[in-house]
Amino acid sequence: MNRKIIIVLLVLATLAISFFAMKGLTNLKESPKKNLDKKKLPIVRVEKVNYHELSSPILEKGRLASNLEVNLSSEVAGRIIETGVPLKVGQKFKKGQLLIRIYEEDAKMDLRAEKSRFLNKLAENLPDIKVDYASNFEVWMKFFNAINLEESIPELPKVKSDQEKVFMASRNILGDYYAIKSAEVKLAKRRIYAPFDGSYVEVNTQIGSVAGMGSKLAGIIESNNLELQVPIEAKEISWLHLNEKVDILDADGALIFTGKLVRKSDFVDQGTQSISVFVKLEKTSGQELYQGQFLTARFNGKVISNVMEIPRNAVFSSNKVFVVEGDILKEKKINVIRRNENTLVFNGLKEGAVLVVEPPVKATENMQVQIKK
Repeated sequence: MNRKIIIVLLVLATLAISFFAMKGLTNLKESPKKNLDKKKLPIVRVEKVNYHELSSPILEKGRLASNLEVNLSSEVAGRIIETGVPLKVGQKFKKGQLLIRIYEEDAKMDLRAEKSRFLNKLAENLPDIKVDYASNFEVWMKFFNAINLEESIPELPKVKSDQEKVFMASRNILGDYYAIKSAEVKLAKRRIYAPFDGSYVEVNTQIGSVAGMGSKLAGIIESNNLELQVPIEAKEISWLHLNEKVDILDADGALIFTGKLVRKSDFVDQGTQSISVFVKLEKTSGQELYQGQFLTARFNGKVISNVMEIPRNAVFSSNKVFVVEGDILKEKKINVIRRNENTLVFNGLKEGAVLVVEPPVKATENMQVQIKK
């Protein structure tokens, strides 16, 4: 019995010694101190509000279009024949070149026949003119001799008296003369010449096909007379003025041309709610331009006083920003003057206020922050 008691006491003593030894070792281990001085706070970039005079340009993309675009239509019917200038989209031509020719040999023959009949009628009446209107006979004789079947009929002599006028009308000389003039005009319409240096943008026919009267044959543009059509927001149109200089930029933002604002539309596009303005280009380099090409126009806009420009992402809810007071964020309203593509022009804050230009993610009022050095 005594032996069992001794064993139990030894076990209890062993457990007690182990417990106090573990506790002692635990007390020897130092607890890590909490770092209260280096509490992590959101970092913000700020600028002090400083108002000044600012020139705020307007940058908008526009599409090049020819200032002069013409549709070629046939005023007479007939078969289209070769001219030397291919009827192909993109084909260039020079002013005065023959673009379209409609078969004309039959019309020429009809015109010669009319002139021949007219000469015959004049020949029959010249003796009467010599007797009754001797003072004007030489003029009519000269007119008779000047008529050439291959050339345009010369101008009709002036009638000197009412009796002479009645004589010419009764013999239908006047009617036949103007019928010939009409036939010459119709013959000339069988040839269409280039009114300017340009190129084809649309072709609706081909060599050998028959052109109908009034049918559209092709569309041409003057390639050296291009305008940039630029859509401008309606609220900004008042900032632009006719004849002001405009810089034309390429896709990389480099200046390639200059231009002049020549027209402003007086209506709003229903689809885009913008107003189109037109810039006439003045070349300053050898770069080629093409109809339909997109370029950027930089307008001068106007000079605004007592404003500041900040990134657009510094503003939320359209007209609110954060300022730092001490190390706490505070919401403030601003007066937005104009919005650019990446920046915003404003006033309405006190000068010297510490404005946050790069707010932290999920920023809220009264959030504690630290300012980026």
